[in-house]
Amino acid sequence: MIPNHIDKNDKKAVAAYFIKQRFLKESKDFYDGLIEREGKNYTFIYGQPSEEVFDFLLSNGYIIENVAHITWKIYKPLDK
Repeated sequence: MIPNHIDKNDKKAVAAYFIKQRFLKESKDFYDGLIEREGKNYTFIYGQPSEEVFDFLLSNGYIIENVAHITWKIYKPLDK
């Protein structure tokens, strides 16, 4: 489903939207894989991920804590 603010006749805008959605989904899958491999309900990440990815994770129920300088703890939602 393409949001209403994107012109459905603009092929570049539509492609950009779907590329962004795929990037966000693959980022979420990456963090889910890390959490699963560690066997806990959370993982630590180091560095500064994009704010766009953090916003997407937060909107999907993840909890993100700033543990230290450029160190984050990401908790998977309990109901997923």
